[in-house]
Amino acid sequence: MREDERRARIMAAVTEPDTAEPGELARRLCRYAVDEMALSGCALVLMSGAESAGVLAGAGRHASTVTGLQMELGEGPCLQAHASGIPVLLPDLAAESANRWPAFAAAALAAGVHAEFSLPLTVGPGGIGTLDLCRDRPGMLSEEHLADALVAADIARDAVLYQPYGAGGPGVAELLDTAGTDRLVIHQATGMIAAQLDDTIANALARLRAAAFASERSMYDIAQDVVQRRVRFDD
Repeated sequence: MREDERRARIMAAVTEPDTAEPGELARRLCRYAVDEMALSGCALVLMSGAESAGVLAGAGRHASTVTGLQMELGEGPCLQAHASGIPVLLPDLAAESANRWPAFAAAALAAGVHAEFSLPLTVGPGGIGTLDLCRDRPGMLSEEHLADALVAADIARDAVLYQPYGAGGPGVAELLDTAGTDRLVIHQATGMIAAQLDDTIANALARLRAAAFASERSMYDIAQDVVQRRVRFDD
């Protein structure tokens, strides 16, 4: 199945005509992941580092357990995935591959979590968080489930990027129809803003969204101005 077909299938499953709030879409994505991928938890985590993180949405009995442990202990696969921009897949937290996070692995196992999969939400050269999936038994995601999870992470990231402002504006589903075309411009602009301000990607993204809100223009229009060097954020 092609990625665009997979995205269309998942979008159809998690959106409705009145879906206008990214948090609601995120909750539906997490519930979809739990139900369709035989998970015991799924959480969408937004972060700019271990010291600044929050769960936007979750589903399943272990949705908040694993994320909370990682934030409390300051170690774990979601922090690694966010820092590296590379998925961290741990099908067995009792295996040697989890030894790099001894405190987290022991605490997660004690809480009944035996597998953890953290997918980064990448934006430009950095990221804004992770989609965390976990199971109460060891075992790797199937190829189909992993492919679905990666696309779900992209949808979650785009829902955050394209959060609409104001009553009567377009809904998330409508915005995401064009996300594939516009996202590279927004990613590039976010990276440029981060470099201009010597700040994190998450904070650069926040500045871009605030500028769009203040000017009553779309994020894409502001991003185009940044990429074409008509606008700088360090002036």
